[in-house]
Amino acid sequence: MTTVRRADLSCVVQAGGLSSRMGCDKARMLFCGEPLIERVLGRLAPVAGELVVTTSRPSELVYLEQRAFGGLVPRIVSDLEGPAGAMRGIASSLAAARLPLVAIVACDMPFVSPELIGALADHVEAEALDVCVPREERGIEPLCAVWRRQTCAPVARELLDKDRQRIRCLIDQVHAGYLDEPQIVEVAGSTLCFENVNTPEEFAAAELLA
Repeated sequence: MTTVRRADLSCVVQAGGLSSRMGCDKARMLFCGEPLIERVLGRLAPVAGELVVTTSRPSELVYLEQRAFGGLVPRIVSDLEGPAGAMRGIASSLAAARLPLVAIVACDMPFVSPELIGALADHVEAEALDVCVPREERGIEPLCAVWRRQTCAPVARELLDKDRQRIRCLIDQVHAGYLDEPQIVEVAGSTLCFENVNTPEEFAAAELLA
């Protein structure tokens, strides 16, 4: 499938985790010769109306604001104050975005599919959803989903303030839809787009697939 840039879509890459299982900051680890986060930004750029990186360590990634990916220069935004965890990442991403739809993607997904992101955004619009989440045999993948900012941002902020960390709590409180595995494979070619790298072993195995 072809990828079309969407003027209504912010693509936000989350780089706020501690990378404890990796033993170092995986966002800046070289994946096939380039920092992993730069690879992810480059893959998202063709479908994005803007690129944003949210992080708890903005000084380490501010250099990205001197780089362009597909003609887009990313903004580096600090995570919101609040309890560390999944909901802070989601709430930070929705607060940082400026466009109506927000694709939130983890920085450790080297094969993220712009075609899938575009398809998720299409479903949000066509079905009047607040979020469209990929769903495969292993379960849902909320860190590769597209959210409607106006609806989801205040709910995420409220959950963060209450220290409710499960992303499922947010999904259950808004109008959610899903893209199932056959649809994902049709759009993205496979479910490899969800593979993330949490350990040195996973990182090395993913490089062999690139």
